[in-house]
Amino acid sequence: MKALVKRLMQFAIGSLGSAILNLMTIPVITFFISPEEYGKTSMFMLAQTLLICVIYLGYDQAFAREFYEYPNKRKLFSTAMIVPFLFSGIMIGCMCWFAKPISVFLFGSEVYRHAVYLIAASIPFLIFERFLFLYIRMQNKALEFSLFNILVKLSILLCTIFFLTYFSHTFITVVYATIIGQVIGDAILMIRNVRILYMNPIKTDPDLYPRLAKFGLPIALATVIYSLFVIIDKLFIRYFGDFEQLGLYTAAFKIASALLILQTTFSNFWIPTAYEWYKKQKPMHYFKLVSDSIMFLIALLFMGLLLFKGVIMMILSPEYSEAQYIFPFLCFYPLMMTVSDTTNLGIVFLKRSSLNILVSVIALIVSVGLNFLLVPNYGAIGASIATGSAYIAFFLARTYFSMRIWKGFSVKSHLMTTLLLVVAASFNIIIHTVWLISIINVAALLCIVIIYIPLLRTLYRLFYAKPTTQKRGIEA
Repeated sequence: MKALVKRLMQFAIGSLGSAILNLMTIPVITFFISPEEYGKTSMFMLAQTLLICVIYLGYDQAFAREFYEYPNKRKLFSTAMIVPFLFSGIMIGCMCWFAKPISVFLFGSEVYRHAVYLIAASIPFLIFERFLFLYIRMQNKALEFSLFNILVKLSILLCTIFFLTYFSHTFITVVYATIIGQVIGDAILMIRNVRILYMNPIKTDPDLYPRLAKFGLPIALATVIYSLFVIIDKLFIRYFGDFEQLGLYTAAFKIASALLILQTTFSNFWIPTAYEWYKKQKPMHYFKLVSDSIMFLIALLFMGLLLFKGVIMMILSPEYSEAQYIFPFLCFYPLMMTVSDTTNLGIVFLKRSSLNILVSVIALIVSVGLNFLLVPNYGAIGASIATGSAYIAFFLARTYFSMRIWKGFSVKSHLMTTLLLVVAASFNIIIHTVWLISIINVAALLCIVIIYIPLLRTLYRLFYAKPTTQKRGIEA
């Protein structure tokens, strides 16, 4: 267990460093540009999110799934990367051909079509980055993984500061800075791993393509549906609201994404560990202990954000003060994504990736329905409620289907905690009196601690029991 904790801490260096750098970009950008301009920036982020969800075709997930079973890792790497890389050529061609309408859709004018060209040019770098990080992560090179994650985010931050200092204070400056910073960081990563990147089609494994496609393509379809679910909130605000509402929503989303520190750290550590445990046929209580622990920890962070939201909002420009009533439900995004990584293992281990399509459809239906009902009347706050509820549905669906095909474990404490967090988030939207909402948040926090007292006792025995007792406990 101590070895696992050490590895987790090494992954945490990168996630924490990246998250801090990401958070540092928020006051930098909001200091220079208005909420309306920031709203236009969010449409670029939407486009990039959609690209990332589509361009890998699920082959990145298939690569991770085969990593411990396929003996030649470099051949696996080359084989898994070729199809997404060829597909990226089609994507780049389409984006360049339709640059003007894409520019009008994203930014409201065809003047910014050059930004579309730049986004298209960055696609191969995104593919190289994804597969290189996966290769490093699956080898459990936690420290190297962390350092390069920080490097990429630092490159983006420095470019953003430089561009906003010396060029116009508009959204297009942020777009150019982000893309150029990303490309510079990825280029350094590629130079460092140039030997791995050498791909010769003759040296790939033709027999591996069907296996990768069988696992990856259903995930790709699910990811396309999931990407619609990810961007639908911003599209509704864009249609029913304005760029100012979109800017406030984006700022709130960035604040809520602070919880991604844990989500990213845990995912980087958990995916290779879970596969390794499954291969070794570890008992089910190992998986349950991890799931309960991560739910408890991220619920504490969730409540911490609610308790100190007034202080946290000080990092934004005063123009963005309304974002504090938007972000509570957005915190369910990293929370539900993280926890579902521990409860959907049946789908992953049994290679039933087609179930991800159904999960994404359910989440999309919830998102579209609630956005349609709430956004026209409540704007960005309505979109945040719809998004948070959709991610809860995503977690519940993932967990349900996983437990149906796998023996699994009890998630009662997860459900009780989620209900408490929904109540707390709702009160934080409705009640604006500081002392009253603080009392409610503290009460909710205490209830969560009470739910997890059995877990705390188990963890205490695990880490602080005497050696003779500890030998009978869980070992990594």
